[in-house]
Amino acid sequence: MKPSFNHQPIYQQFIERVQIGLDLLDAESQHEVKVFIAEQQHVDGAFTDRGGRPDLYYSLFGYWLALAMNQNDVLTGLKAFAQNTRNEESVVDRLALMLIQQSLLKKRIRGWALIRAFLRDDHPINFSYQLFLSLLVLDAGYGRKRWMYAVLTLLLRFYKMPEGAPCSLVAALTVARYEVGLPTAKMQQQLLTYFEDGIGFRAFEQVQSGDLLSMGVALFALQKSGFDTRLIAPTCFDFAQQCYDKGAFLSGDGDANRDVEYTFYGLLALGCLK
Repeated sequence: MKPSFNHQPIYQQFIERVQIGLDLLDAESQHEVKVFIAEQQHVDGAFTDRGGRPDLYYSLFGYWLALAMNQNDVLTGLKAFAQNTRNEESVVDRLALMLIQQSLLKKRIRGWALIRAFLRDDHPINFSYQLFLSLLVLDAGYGRKRWMYAVLTLLLRFYKMPEGAPCSLVAALTVARYEVGLPTAKMQQQLLTYFEDGIGFRAFEQVQSGDLLSMGVALFALQKSGFDTRLIAPTCFDFAQQCYDKGAFLSGDGDANRDVEYTFYGLLALGCLK
């Protein structure tokens, strides 16, 4: 498969899948989700983390959810926040803000800004999160540029997956390989090593509990790269249903906290199973 240069940004594909996932819920649950998302918005327009503090990373997921649900009041508040925000503490914060401003404010993503985002990181965060957001930023800003595909193809050909890599990293690389036209069959099979019947997708092969984040990104990567998910769909549907809690989705690994990130992944997973 050759890469397409008239493509739809990946984050927009996420939003479409979230919309489909929302439509699979009954009317009462849809209303609960919309209420929950609105409640997670801080008075300054940002979305809050689990401690109730404004957070750029959570704001990115809140933004995508609000777009999927056409919550215009929520988007208006977030727009004001995005216009006035300059203090990004970590790489993940900077990348999340770039994605919000590119989509919501139509602000161009510049290469120097992307490089600068990695020059100072006082709050190092898991590499998988950085890679995930970096790929989304590159795709949103340069997805129609042929040189970007050439550079990414070269990097992916020589990249060696670290031992014990999380499911989310394998999913991100599967999507990246598909985007540039590289074979994905081996990556699909590697993703399936994180799946266990009756449990779902796990964050790591050695753990015994399912994880909704891992399931959401794995299903997106498998569906996008053309894998038939019908055999694993029943377990995934059951797991997503178990994670639903009054308008939000839980992580599935025993954590009882409700937040916009896992709600996004829950709806993404459902949308990728239809």
